[in-house]
Amino acid sequence: MNKKGLKFILTALLVLVVTGYVYPAEPDFRGTKGEYVELVNKEIKIAISLLEDGQAHYFNTRLPDSSIVYFFVIKSSDGKYRAALNGCQVCGGARQGFRQEGDSMVCNTCGNRYPLNRIATEKGGCNPAPINPDLKVTGGMVSITLADLEEGVLKNVY
Repeated sequence: MNKKGLKFILTALLVLVVTGYVYPAEPDFRGTKGEYVELVNKEIKIAISLLEDGQAHYFNTRLPDSSIVYFFVIKSSDGKYRAALNGCQVCGGARQGFRQEGDSMVCNTCGNRYPLNRIATEKGGCNPAPINPDLKVTGGMVSITLADLEEGVLKNVY
């Protein structure tokens, strides 16, 4: 390929990226977006040492279809690692997510309180949309699969 052809291709790619045709603009999410984590081999891994404080840790990632999913992970008082989307079926359209208050997650839209030890155990209603209730923990890491994220998104809020 000559320099002129290469320049054309690079210019075209730049135009696509700048105009949003490669990655659509981020949705208007007003909740806690958290730290970006990358899917590697269709899986996200989060160090359990980060979760030992009993606080909700917020994350986001880009799915293969270029959509962004927002979620949180927490170690509840019963010692279980739990994950949920940062939204619900009822208020998810408001795109404001949840916040933690003590041993509860609270909907930023309607104020419903949801106990931490029930995260990822119930579907529907105004509670954090569950991600796999049986997260795999190996080598000091909590794993969340792409399939778990996509299932949560399809069945719930996004």
